[in-house]
Amino acid sequence: MPSSDIKLFENFSVKINEDGFYEIEVFDDKEFSFPQLEELIKAQESLGSKQLPVLVLCEEFASTDTSFVRHLAQNKNNPYSKADAFVIKSVAQKIIANFYLKISTPERPTKFFKGRAEANTWLKTIS
Repeated sequence: MPSSDIKLFENFSVKINEDGFYEIEVFDDKEFSFPQLEELIKAQESLGSKQLPVLVLCEEFASTDTSFVRHLAQNKNNPYSKADAFVIKSVAQKIIANFYLKISTPERPTKFFKGRAEANTWLKTIS
């Protein structure tokens, strides 16, 4: 699937990037929660229903909530994700990341990064 095939939604976009990962960009001042996960799964189905590593690029003021991250941590609720690499930018995002890793305990490999390059390098070890 070419990286130019971008699925655009109100709060985020998704595509398969040049490395063969799902690349999700969560927009500034937008929340990614239950409705967005439903949209994401439908988009992944339209992109071929493949289980792939996922690169999530969070704009500085993108957000989510703790009830959603508990849900996201379970493989059955995010069936097309092989591993998740989140690129985060704010202190609030770092707090949620720590909660996600320590309290929710994701069932698939998950890491948080300050930059895209490090996230891509890690995802390549998973794929």
